[in-house]
Amino acid sequence: MFPKMIDIKLPSTIDEAVDILLDDLPLLDRSRLACLTAKELDLINRMVGLQIARDFKLWSGNTDLLRDCMAVSEQNGDEDADPTMVIVRAMWAKLQDTHVLRLVK
Repeated sequence: MFPKMIDIKLPSTIDEAVDILLDDLPLLDRSRLACLTAKELDLINRMVGLQIARDFKLWSGNTDLLRDCMAVSEQNGDEDADPTMVIVRAMWAKLQDTHVLRLVK
């Protein structure tokens, strides 16, 4: 679903990470992701979370992004949250505003 990213500037915030991911995501995949339910996001995270962590060096030096993810987790009362899941949820939330198919009358 997400192409392997190389030679990218590491994001220091969740918003930057989401923008990088969405820039590489084809329109069809954006629409598909937007139509998922919140419960289905866990499956997406299991499929791409490790790659997100690797590409963004989440566990190997990108302390700014990790700190931002943990701060959002704490704000949401989710102390055991996976930082990659925070990024996936933020991406999904952004797509909810722009890529959900709506019935036109």
